[in-house]
Amino acid sequence: MADTNGANGATEDIIEKYDVLPNMIQYLDRHLIFPLLEDREDSTENKQLKAELLKGTNMFDYLGKLDADIKGLGQPAKEFAAKREEVIKKRDQLEEQTEKLRGLLEDEAVVSNFRSDKVANLKYLETEHGVTAEMVNALYDFGNFQYSCGEYQQAADVLYQFRVLVGCVDATVR
Repeated sequence: MADTNGANGATEDIIEKYDVLPNMIQYLDRHLIFPLLEDREDSTENKQLKAELLKGTNMFDYLGKLDADIKGLGQPAKEFAAKREEVIKKRDQLEEQTEKLRGLLEDEAVVSNFRSDKVANLKYLETEHGVTAEMVNALYDFGNFQYSCGEYQQAADVLYQFRVLVGCVDATVR
């Protein structure tokens, strides 16, 4: 009699034997681990792992749906709505704080005056447009916040703008 679980069982054993994710988790950022967990089976254990992983982020919409799914609820708990409002308030605050600088960095007339010297670019923005170190730091905070919300493309765009101004490390700003 043929083993009905033979090929499938052998595949599962191989996958489990060579699964490197448990060893890698400790070295990766939670936002890098999350997509790897998305490709795994939709088990309760995996959902709980994703929920635990996302607790330190601002991804409350997804976390709320995940929590409701784990608990068998029709909709997320009210605590997630409150946290969502806090995140939206913080996002709006950071957008407002960085609006002027982001506008300048998107203005072709301003960017065309930039040179390869980041210090000179900061000095130009300071003298000609009133940009302060606090405004540049707020740009970093906004990019980091976007990343924590899972808005990776927006975070990349904002952090690129920050990098254009200060490079990887600049003691005069951060």
